[in-house]
Amino acid sequence: MEPNWRNRTLWTGDNLPVMRGMNDESVDLIYLDPPFNSKRDYEAPIGSAAAGAAFKDTWTLSDLDLAWHAEIAEPEPAVYRIIEASRHAHGKGMMSYLVMMSVRLLEMRRLLKPTGSIYLHCDPTASHYLKAIMDAVFGSGNFRREIVWNLQTASGYKSQVRDWVRGHDTILFYARGRNFTFNKRFLPHKPEYAARFRKTDERGRRYRDDRPGGRRQYLDDTPGVALTDVWSDIMSFQQHSTAPERTGYPTQKPLALLDRIVAASSNEEDIVFDPFCGCATALVAAERLGRRWAGVDLSSLAVELVRRRLRDEMGIFYDVHHRTGHREEAPRTDEAAPEGIRPYNHVENKRYLFGKQEGHCAGCGEFYPFRMFEVDHVVPRSRGGGDDLANLQLLCGHCNRTKAARADSAFKDTRIRELEARLARLRASRRE
Repeated sequence: MEPNWRNRTLWTGDNLPVMRGMNDESVDLIYLDPPFNSKRDYEAPIGSAAAGAAFKDTWTLSDLDLAWHAEIAEPEPAVYRIIEASRHAHGKGMMSYLVMMSVRLLEMRRLLKPTGSIYLHCDPTASHYLKAIMDAVFGSGNFRREIVWNLQTASGYKSQVRDWVRGHDTILFYARGRNFTFNKRFLPHKPEYAARFRKTDERGRRYRDDRPGGRRQYLDDTPGVALTDVWSDIMSFQQHSTAPERTGYPTQKPLALLDRIVAASSNEEDIVFDPFCGCATALVAAERLGRRWAGVDLSSLAVELVRRRLRDEMGIFYDVHHRTGHREEAPRTDEAAPEGIRPYNHVENKRYLFGKQEGHCAGCGEFYPFRMFEVDHVVPRSRGGGDDLANLQLLCGHCNRTKAARADSAFKDTRIRELEARLARLRASRRE
């Protein structure tokens, strides 16, 4: 599907509504370097090109739109079960983070073309949870590789840490389908291997003929050493703090890293999209390699930095289309485009309540799939209860039938008596 936005478009704002305004299957490659749930606050140093850019990386339920829970749980129950499991294993902070990520990853799946790919950059804080989410969203069969980027940080004060020093980031690589774009990448031959090609022919090509049969083997007949999924040849800015490209942006990644990803998983004129574009390294790489691109970032200061970097890269051809909201773009033209904004109705109420109750019945407290809940009036309409959200709750089918038209307080008293009786029967059976 053709995109409904211009090449070199940069949005300031939340990436979720922006993505929801973009056409289906309109992107060839997505790279995202989102928050890692590191529970840290980041801020660029004063005096750097990125001074003023800052963000927090701590997540709670108050950071979420509660309707997101049901927007995941209703159509994607497998995804939500992973999110719910993370709450038990890690806590509500991880659950909140995964809700934020999942609702966006589902949009990214919609945006990718059948030949497209996605690279999710993360670290060990949540990489194992994100891998499970990605399996559920994109399909475990579309997982291609877990790329280990060796940060080469085991030096200086970090060597004094009383633990193994963390030395890598993880990049999860998934394809949208089987026929994905991939251009194999190679590293130069090692010097000791190249030294074996001691002879030169009349055209200046180096070769060796010391193998059985005396057949010539030319050095330039092989492109190099095929790159594996462990990348140790690209230095992080922690190790290379004086790199000319460094802006001071707190989580900036090296241009060489993004050059490699963009070159491997897209072709010229393909569309690269970065929904957490930060200081625009992915967009600069796309521009350098002749790709079309679009990006989103929440911070207006970060966007100014993006524009500055792209101006330096593109020179007199600098032409970035800055937008502050998805409504400024052309409406979606794909067949699945929504028909405007739906009113806040019964379905929306149910989704909101599912998030507020975190998937648990307000009666028995058990966790249930979204489809098994019924919207209930705390104070029944027959007793003057209204339809406002404050008077609504979700109950499982059993609890809703048990409550019937009783007020919520009477229902809870009944439920407590039922649970006490069940517990008494259980204790009696154990004594027997």
